[in-house]
Amino acid sequence: MTIGLVAVPAVMLTDHYGYVPGIFGYVMLIAAFLLALRLRQWWRWLPFSAVLFVCIHGWRLADTYQHPLREHLLSLPDRPQFVHVTGRLYPWTEGAELDDATAIGDLTEVRMGNEKHFKKARVKVSLPEGFRLEKPGIYEITGQISLPRPPMNPGQYDPVEFSLRNGWVASVKAEQILLKQEEKWAPSFHLLFGAEYCRQWIMRALSLGIEDRPQDTAVLLAMALGASDAAGDDIEDAFRDSGTLHIFAVSGLHVVMLAAVLGMGLRWLGVGQSRMTVIIILVVFAYAYITGWRPSAARAAFMIAIVLGAVRWNQRADVHNSLGLALLVLLVWDSNQLFMPGFQLSFAVLWAIALMATPMIDRLRPWTELDPFYPPSLASWYHWGGRWLRQQSAGLACTSLAAWIGSFPFTIGHFRTITFVGLVANLILVPVSGISIGLSCASLVFAFLGFSTLQIFINKINAWLATFMVFSASWFAGLPGANMVLDLRFEKTPPPMEMQVFHMQGGGSSGYLRAHDKDWLIDTGNVRPWRRVVRPFMRHQGINQLEGVVLTHRDVAHVGAAPLALDTGVPRLITSIHEPWTLDPGLTLFDQLGQRTRMDGPVWHRHKMGDVIPIENDSSIQVLYPGTADLYDTADNRCLVLMIRLGPTRVLWLGDAGFITEKRLLERGHDLRCDILVHGCHSTDPGGLTELMLAAQPRVIISESDSRFAEVKTPLRFDAYCLKQEIPHLRLEVTGGIHVGISPDGATLKAHRSGTTYFLPAEIR
Repeated sequence: MTIGLVAVPAVMLTDHYGYVPGIFGYVMLIAAFLLALRLRQWWRWLPFSAVLFVCIHGWRLADTYQHPLREHLLSLPDRPQFVHVTGRLYPWTEGAELDDATAIGDLTEVRMGNEKHFKKARVKVSLPEGFRLEKPGIYEITGQISLPRPPMNPGQYDPVEFSLRNGWVASVKAEQILLKQEEKWAPSFHLLFGAEYCRQWIMRALSLGIEDRPQDTAVLLAMALGASDAAGDDIEDAFRDSGTLHIFAVSGLHVVMLAAVLGMGLRWLGVGQSRMTVIIILVVFAYAYITGWRPSAARAAFMIAIVLGAVRWNQRADVHNSLGLALLVLLVWDSNQLFMPGFQLSFAVLWAIALMATPMIDRLRPWTELDPFYPPSLASWYHWGGRWLRQQSAGLACTSLAAWIGSFPFTIGHFRTITFVGLVANLILVPVSGISIGLSCASLVFAFLGFSTLQIFINKINAWLATFMVFSASWFAGLPGANMVLDLRFEKTPPPMEMQVFHMQGGGSSGYLRAHDKDWLIDTGNVRPWRRVVRPFMRHQGINQLEGVVLTHRDVAHVGAAPLALDTGVPRLITSIHEPWTLDPGLTLFDQLGQRTRMDGPVWHRHKMGDVIPIENDSSIQVLYPGTADLYDTADNRCLVLMIRLGPTRVLWLGDAGFITEKRLLERGHDLRCDILVHGCHSTDPGGLTELMLAAQPRVIISESDSRFAEVKTPLRFDAYCLKQEIPHLRLEVTGGIHVGISPDGATLKAHRSGTTYFLPAEIR
């Protein structure tokens, strides 16, 4: 354990400084090794361990962050480059599931541009439509190569970090693939397909007889195999918000339970200790591999092998040393794992349990044991049953508390979340999940033996347990104050007011406003952008409750996640006077909102031209459009146009306004003068009239667009106007999300992706 704790800071420092060992590093490694051999005390190996892991992680950095191919692509324009590559292809696994459309390529040659050659690179390959990777061998690939795009908004998932930590430096979109040479000996390739075959068999076995209960089946498969996507985001959110996500996904808990169930079964069959040890070790490693070799499962497999191996060879199995050895093995295997949240949580939680659970249980021993003055021979089944129940409850409570303490700093650091109900929720869900895993093991045994009737019976019981677990997780997650996010931004004091304009693909839109302590959203985006952009941003900012949500118009790309936003503290809901539109067919989103809250009631407020929505004393939102006579069937022609006043800064939020809306604004003589103009994309009637730009006189224009689709491209006249007026035009798909910090002196705009900064001094208007 001590050697492992020395290796951790060595890896972190190497990563921070980006050190790649040269000749000096090799000399230091050899010198430290010779010194350790000469001085035999165990602590003399600590310097060697530190130097060794500096070199190991330095080599990793040289293969990823500092790879020549990546550095060359960084020096080129930000667009795909034509490439011709040669190398081996392996199936891509998402968790544990094979993706037929993606592969990992270990390249031996890369040619691009003016015959630029690179050797030995690992890349992610998007396979051509209709191509199936079925044979191992050397492939020749032509296509487009590019780097993963960095996150476009604060708090968003980082594809660059993910790719480099997983060892691939670029992405290749293959246009043509040819098998140059087939290989007969390819164990890694065949193991991946073998794992997929086992996985499919397990899925069929656990689903038999409960096909009519897809949600319960998905939960059981998520617990057994880590296939959480099938269960859906809502269920995953319930387990996460209740602090029981480790139950929903494959973790070390599942591996330990599998080993325990397997051990009981082998003992019942009369298998000897030596053979039982070998069988359990092989099964837990196979299970960890089948389920995607997650850090927690791999750690548990190594620890089980170490503990059982020590018992087999009459050695003392110390949990701290076993954990330290597992840490060292995994860091040697891949030092980048140290920076994965799952890796950190897995080791921190288990070490906290090892350090704290036993002392806490010892403190409760007077309560868990029989009365010392009561003769055990006179104790009835009632007394013994009560003793067993108290011992199990104390063990579970102390283990849960220790795990919560161990995970506390990492859940705050990575997720900025404190889950208060996790302590109680785990007391209920952990035992139930243990029973469920035992039933899943029994179902697989009966499936192997061909006893389908018993298999179906067990699966039906397991499905009811899954229903109970989902209900419990949702109930705990829905309790007031069940979890809380924290604002952990350590930069200088934030400005008194700020605004964030998010980048969303496909014509979606959303923005965030804060005036002092009031948090507002303008549109929410659809459900997927809400989960990937808006909600992570709110966690990043430490926002637990919204004051209000403005929904500009009935466009799913703008307001599809409105029901999810309503769950954030029941904020005020602001819409146009024309929503819901009377001629809309079927049950629209606004009709669904009407089933949850009454229109023109305490929550849902509808506004028209001229209305002012107060935020704070020096901040408000004025509705410029639509008026009561603006009756247009197209939703974009009814969208709210807002003049947002945040202190001295005026923001004209045009949304998806097009030609018709902009003409109405000009005809009615509104004061459109603003500092910042935010423009969306009308799908059929593009706006951006020069007359409106001249009336608004913006000092910065922010436009939402997606150049992949003609209907949501930014009009060229925007660029022409900005060029002539010499003002910045910030296209979100280029700059990423735009943060606007507002103070009495003016507004500071900063692009998230490009890092470009603009300052607009306050003006008297």
